[in-house]
Amino acid sequence: MKSLTHRLLILTAMVLVAGLLQVALAQPQGRQMMSPKQRADTLGKQLSLDSLTVGKIAAIYEQSQKLMADKRNELQGDMDAMRSAMMEIREKVNKDVMALLTKEQATKYEEIQKAQQQRMQRPRNN
Repeated sequence: MKSLTHRLLILTAMVLVAGLLQVALAQPQGRQMMSPKQRADTLGKQLSLDSLTVGKIAAIYEQSQKLMADKRNELQGDMDAMRSAMMEIREKVNKDVMALLTKEQATKYEEIQKAQQQRMQRPRNN
């Protein structure tokens, strides 16, 4: 009888641990970054862009992602220099994207950028 109780207790503990692991692994592990192509596609839908323009924007995003990665490696630990470099890259990206847009699309793009900045400035409840 003691052996059966012992086995049942071990089995219950194993099921509990498996359940806890499944819940822990199901939680999102931070914000997942979209690929340059996904970002361009999303922007294309938001601004009703043609596929040629979406492709050009994807190329801009890919180049900026590479530049940012290079700068992160180059400026490891120097947060002020890294922040400055990232801001410069973002400004260039915005300028390059704006150059591809019509006046109406550019206005909407600016609204999207402002909304993103506001979301980033909100305090997080994590």
